[in-house]
Amino acid sequence: MKAIKKYLYFVILLLIIFSCKKYIDITIPDKGRKPVINCLFEADSTFKVQIFQSHFILDDADPQEINNAIVTITENETIIDTLNYLSLGYYSSMNLIPQAGKRYNISASFNGKNASSSGIIPNAQIITNIDTSSFNNQQGEYFSFNIQINDPGNEINYYLLKIEKESIDYYSGNNMQTIFANNTEDPSLDSKWQGSYIINDNLFNGKTKTFELNMDIYNLYNYNDSANKFHISLYSISKDYYLYVKTSESQINTSNSPFSEPVLVHNNIENGYGIFAGASVYKSIVIVPSRGSSNPPMK
Repeated sequence: MKAIKKYLYFVILLLIIFSCKKYIDITIPDKGRKPVINCLFEADSTFKVQIFQSHFILDDADPQEINNAIVTITENETIIDTLNYLSLGYYSSMNLIPQAGKRYNISASFNGKNASSSGIIPNAQIITNIDTSSFNNQQGEYFSFNIQINDPGNEINYYLLKIEKESIDYYSGNNMQTIFANNTEDPSLDSKWQGSYIINDNLFNGKTKTFELNMDIYNLYNYNDSANKFHISLYSISKDYYLYVKTSESQINTSNSPFSEPVLVHNNIENGYGIFAGASVYKSIVIVPSRGSSNPPMK
């Protein structure tokens, strides 16, 4: 009898819980469509810009690509180039090569709308030294890059640091493989974006800084036993560039969590959305002998 009563109490409790649901209709205002301009540009590379039209959050259709925009690049209030349309909403400069230390303005006009922005390319900071070493710990054997820079002390600087391995694939030939570091405890290397470490100099402003990046030893093994060719790139990026990649990385990391607050990706486009920001890059190549023609044995 007691078991039957407990069962009835349980059924009644479930009915109470499920009967407490309340659906609320929320009206989300549609504020219209705005131009979206996306361009991360580098010194010594031509401008390539993607332009499309924003869409309402409840729209099922993809954002509309814009193929009839007039896109101009201005320096010191003088138009220095009008970009050519390629395809899929992309526009490109055929001849204009942006230079480090200069500020550029972009304007995009279409269908009676105009959006604009301004961006600077910081001067490239060089890598002053690269040392390599290997070591063992309880997790296994690792290979380490120690990358040194001299950070300027008269300003706040922002960087992206990336390591790629030039590898020869049996099927596709040469390709670049992004190398991700392990066991990195440097607090200035706290986040990544598309395989690059996002860095600001708050912890080492005006000082000589060495980044220690450790990677699994298997990265030194090649199927044909050839020497390893690592490309190390240090990007000096503008503040807008830094804020964009930082917020983009945060949005990706929190997008699947129902308990995280929404992250707004940094936007520096006037009368629109998107990003227009510059970078310069210093590249160095390090050759490291191969450890063998196959991966090390599993432990």
